[in-house]
Formats: sequence, structure tokens, C-alpha cells
Amino acid sequence: MEEQKDSSDKITFKVKHLDKYHDIVIDARYESKDQHQQIFEQLESITGVPSRYTTDFSILRNMNPSDVNNANRRVIYVPDSLSRYSARNNIFSLNIRDGERFHLQSYVHYEHWITKRISMRYELVEERDVPEVGCIQTYCHSRCTASFFKRLKDLVNNDAMNAKITQLVQPLLESDMEAFKIFMEFNVRQNFYPPCVWRTRTLAETGYTYQFDYYLRTRG
Repeated sequence: MEEQKDSSDKITFKVKHLDKYHDIVIDARYESKDQHQQIFEQLESITGVPSRYTTDFSILRNMNPSDVNNANRRVIYVPDSLSRYSARNNIFSLNIRDGERFHLQSYVHYEHWITKRISMRYELVEERDVPEVGCIQTYCHSRCTASFFKRLKDLVNNDAMNAKITQLVQPLLESDMEAFKIFMEFNVRQNFYPPCVWRTRTLAETGYTYQFDYYLRTRG
């Protein structure tokens, strides 16, 4: 951990995983990236999935004081050990209150840039936005059952199977990346993904500022 700040403020909020609530504590005495890492370590303790196999977690924050006309802000965090870490999102900017409750959703995907294996990603949804039954756009009860999570956890933690999958899948994905580099070399890739001004402005208003790299930076 980096040098501590003078402030001793802490936030403790609740995360519901399956049928149990767990405390997650964020200590403001540490740098922003270390606050993110605190959450990854606590999620590892809660779920039993090693943080080295977790690529990111997002917090879906309802920015409206009421439950109508929700204006959601999705903020994504990655472990501080990963190369794509960005310090632009401060946990405390979300104004999470002590005792506030979130529900944990889990997803798996194949991460070919960093972990090069099937990896876990999490999403925290405010409890007030979780329906009592059924599913909505931002939350699905069927994805939060013990049997479904066990299936995902077993996939991520199965080192032998992941080694076999990586051996077969990674070269194919890296071939795609080589193709993208050729498009960048000829200065044409940006034409495949033209920017949408409205979408860019909308994402920027929610704090999302990531820029896709369509050009080959090392080109003379």
C-alpha cells in the first residue's frame, strides 16, 4: 500500500452475495488505486474467487434521489496490478453512504489481454433498484442463485481446463489483434468504428472518458 493520507475516514457498505450480506470497508487513508484494491481483496474473501482471476468490478450508481427516472452511472474499476488501470474514478466520488446496500452480480468472460483465461467480473447494483422478483435491464435474479454462481466459480477456478482453453483460443484471438494492427498501419481502422457524437457526449456526462486506440502509436 502507498503512503497513507491524514484523513481517517472510512466507508462501510453492505454487499449481498447469494443470501448473505457482507461488509465492505473502504479506507480513505490510502491512495485511490489502493482503495479499489481493498474491494478486490474483500470480494475474493466473500466469493472465494482469487482476485488474480478477476478483471473488474463495476458499481451501477443511481444518481437520482428518488426511485423514478433513474439516471444510472456505471463506474468500472480494475485491480491496481493490471496494465489498463485508470485512476480517473474515485470511489468516494460516488457518495456511497455508511450502511448502504448493494447486490452482487457475477459474470464470466475470456480475458485475452491480461489474464489470458476465463475470468470473473462483478457488478454492484443498489438494493433500491433490485426488483423483488424477476429481472430488469440492470439486475437478474436468475444470475444470483447459488447454483449459477457455483457454475461460474468452478469455471474460473479450473486451472487445468483453462490451460487447455487458453492454448486453443489465445492464438486465434492474437491473430485478430495482428489483423487490427495491420488496419492501424494503413490508417483505416478508425473507419470501421466511426465515433458517435451523441454517445460520446452521453458517456462523458456519466464520467466515462476511455479513448479507443485506433491508430498505431509507434508509426513513424
